[in-house]
Amino acid sequence: MSRLQDQDFTYWFLREAFGWDVVLQVTWMFDSPPAAAAVRSVADALAASRLHRRLVRPRIPVARPSWVRSTADAALTIQDAPVPADERDEWARALLRTTDLDAEAGRCWAVHLAPDDRGGAVLSLTCLHLVADGRALTSAATDAVAATRTASPVPSETSLRRPGLVSDLVDAGLQVGRAAVGTARAVHAAVTSRPADSATDPVAPSPERSARPARSVPAVRAPRADPSWVVVDTDTDHWAERAARYGGTPNSLFVAVVAGALYASGYAAPGDPVRIGVPVSLRGPDAADDERSNATGGVTVVVDDRPSAGGDLGPVRARCRAAFTAVGAGERPAAYHLQSLLQVLPIALVTRVVMAGPSGMPDAVASNLGRFDGLARVGDATATSVSFRGDARGVRPDRPERFGEGVQSWLLETEGRTTFAVAGFDETCVGSVSALRDAVRAELEAWGVRGDVA
Repeated sequence: MSRLQDQDFTYWFLREAFGWDVVLQVTWMFDSPPAAAAVRSVADALAASRLHRRLVRPRIPVARPSWVRSTADAALTIQDAPVPADERDEWARALLRTTDLDAEAGRCWAVHLAPDDRGGAVLSLTCLHLVADGRALTSAATDAVAATRTASPVPSETSLRRPGLVSDLVDAGLQVGRAAVGTARAVHAAVTSRPADSATDPVAPSPERSARPARSVPAVRAPRADPSWVVVDTDTDHWAERAARYGGTPNSLFVAVVAGALYASGYAAPGDPVRIGVPVSLRGPDAADDERSNATGGVTVVVDDRPSAGGDLGPVRARCRAAFTAVGAGERPAAYHLQSLLQVLPIALVTRVVMAGPSGMPDAVASNLGRFDGLARVGDATATSVSFRGDARGVRPDRPERFGEGVQSWLLETEGRTTFAVAGFDETCVGSVSALRDAVRAELEAWGVRGDVA
């Protein structure tokens, strides 16, 4: 038995406060379909994995909800009706908002397979972010497709027992103590922290250029609350070569392309700073034994002008490296330490606090999940493309809350392909697929990257 951790709280809060479920998805595109038996094997493996959990509310309000093993059947749908080949991604995206997922009912994930009208197929795995972060989900998917070529999976050992009243009382006491310690650390961090000094730190943006330009609230710029999507697919070696050509890494090129798309779309004007949220895995070398649902932190990389497309990636690379180094050294902003306090306060109070201040969302998110060998191979079939994405289900257009700001993107590598999905949330700039595609394609072409943008 395990309880929700600090990194899970965001998704629990969104669920309780706004009625949202943040859903993640891995999508496989095949020219030749995988066998139905192989896809059933994937579902069976997932039913034996860490994803197959059920959330139990505590009896004591301050205690954290607990995870127990789900007794629900494997969630598998194999569709007979073909999907038009040029609408496969649209079919998969619809599952982000329509799949019946419910953590408290033990339905945290689902697998869907559909043929297309050209002899291929599309496979989708959707999962609640509450039960897994990007790396945990993609790792589980990699293990599950490996099970289509190996022995049967070993059942999960997650406890079936619901925690008792004494356990909830103990956890409530621990939470109160953690809130007190976290508050003290937040005060200390606020007192001792100092802003970066660009005179001594060449990586830091100059203070006069790091101020975020004023923008209308996200709900005004996204009245439909319906993001546009494109998927970029390129050769991994080619992507790495282009990054090295300009003094960068594959990750810094990814950040530069995502940041550049903000400028290319008109979201930011030349000289305006943009803030790029870059998720960082907090799992150690024994990640396979890490049962946490979410173990991801985040850093903010400030780009104070449009990266010079086709120019030097060095500044972006240096700022990413400095941010990662700071996280590795344990440096955290004062607000980070208040997570434990927020968890013991009433949701209604936390909601009022969050909504009273300015939006804390970055202008863009660039999430590099990494390399997953074998992920594309399901039984005897190998996908031509595997992509990852996330979105919030339940966002209401008539409400002021929104899940994204400018753009968000998720990148993964498998079988020599680098693929990233891009979501455009600001409808005034990337409110259509064509506008988002044009912005992303302009950045890729400027950096000399060959690839498909669909």
